Amino acid sequence: MKIKEPGHVYQLHTLDKNSNEDEVIHFVNREKGTEHQGTQTQEMLRALIDRTMHCDNCIPWDSNVNIIHHMRMAIAYHEARALERKAEKGLYYPELVLMDDDGHFSLTFENGSKDHQNYSRRRGFLVR
Repeated sequence: MKIKEPGHVYQLHTLDKNSNEDEVIHFVNREKGTEHQGTQTQEMLRALIDRTMHCDNCIPWDSNVNIIHHMRMAIAYHEARALERKAEKGLYYPELVLMDDDGHFSLTFENGSKDHQNYSRRRGFLVR
């Protein structure tokens, strides 16, 4: 891995390649004067979770459950930071969020990929 732009652009080593091109990941940059488009860490983690589920469906390994758990927790921490910052700016009012039957925030979900569904079914988790 090579850092091309600290915090924002990374060149990743590519395996089994037919050319000299490596993968380049661009993270969004909202710093004044150097702005550019890109993805965010949470989106990368979502892709890594799906890939780990796919790999586990191909060649199961019990510790993949732990890997996925920790990547999910990383997303949760990133989103907690974002919620805190939005509340500080007056852009988020937790007292107005819809509550679920359990008394906590109501969450909505997109349908998971086929790998997500297969992984969840095989591991005995709730399938969404």
